[in-house]
Amino acid sequence: MTETSLRDTFGELLVNSGEKNDNIVVLDADLSTSTRTFNFAKKYPNRFFNMGIAEQNLLGTALGLAISGKIPIVSGFSIFTTGRAWDFIRMACHDKLNVKIITTHGGFVGEDGSTHNSLEDISLMATLPNMTVLVPMDTIELEKMFKTVIESNGPFYVRLPRGSFPIIHVNNYEFKLGQPDVLKDGNDICLIGTGYGSTLAYLSALQIEEELGCSIKVINLSTIKPIDESLLIKEVKNVKGIVVIEEHNLYCGFGSILARIIAEKNPIQMKFVGVNNSFGQSGKRKQLLSAYGLNYDSLKEQVQDLLQSISI
Repeated sequence: MTETSLRDTFGELLVNSGEKNDNIVVLDADLSTSTRTFNFAKKYPNRFFNMGIAEQNLLGTALGLAISGKIPIVSGFSIFTTGRAWDFIRMACHDKLNVKIITTHGGFVGEDGSTHNSLEDISLMATLPNMTVLVPMDTIELEKMFKTVIESNGPFYVRLPRGSFPIIHVNNYEFKLGQPDVLKDGNDICLIGTGYGSTLAYLSALQIEEELGCSIKVINLSTIKPIDESLLIKEVKNVKGIVVIEEHNLYCGFGSILARIIAEKNPIQMKFVGVNNSFGQSGKRKQLLSAYGLNYDSLKEQVQDLLQSISI
């Protein structure tokens, strides 16, 4: 299965969008090679601002540019951009400013260092009123999503990985903000993922069905916030259990958001695959995913536990 870099696609999308809209400006925190914003800097040097390793200044400047009518696209590493400048981002949300925060190195980042792992950013961004939070699972989804981000008014947070992900979607895929994206139908257990969680769910579903003798539905939910709750409930109403998969801390993460919605509107047994209240270590990404339970065996175990508890 072909894997492509979401960072590289992001860099290309910036250049293409900048050509169409003179109001787009890009700000980075001295990481333009890593985030791929250097592509925009080369073509539009007067609309690119390297703010240095100073994320508060990065966001503060972006707020001023948004107030003046520009469309600032802010980039950096996920954990430093969201963590170090959270109060500035909060002000962007408070005033509904048109700031687009698109970061790379979300989730496990591999060998960059343990402090660079971003396993708390979804919680930080999703708690903010007026913030839209998106996590694409492949480059095709990012391309479709990017158009919505640029054309919609208000603050957005888009979380991208460091590495490459398999292409799951087809070219005619249509991204619809807030709506569940059904990758596979089934009627026993529903796997709901976001980002890499969706990839793991999709690539594991057929083998789990074969080994456990059940029917698996797979939903990619790339919109963390806002979620079309009525459509989500419609999609899970007829399954008997749900497993949520996220490359993030489980505590106050994506699964917590879904659990509240489902508990209120369609109570059903749920299990969760993610990082269990822990910081990430430094190491090869595949090894880290396995060490922290984001792999096939962990997912299969959660599905098996659900099947046993609901006696399918």
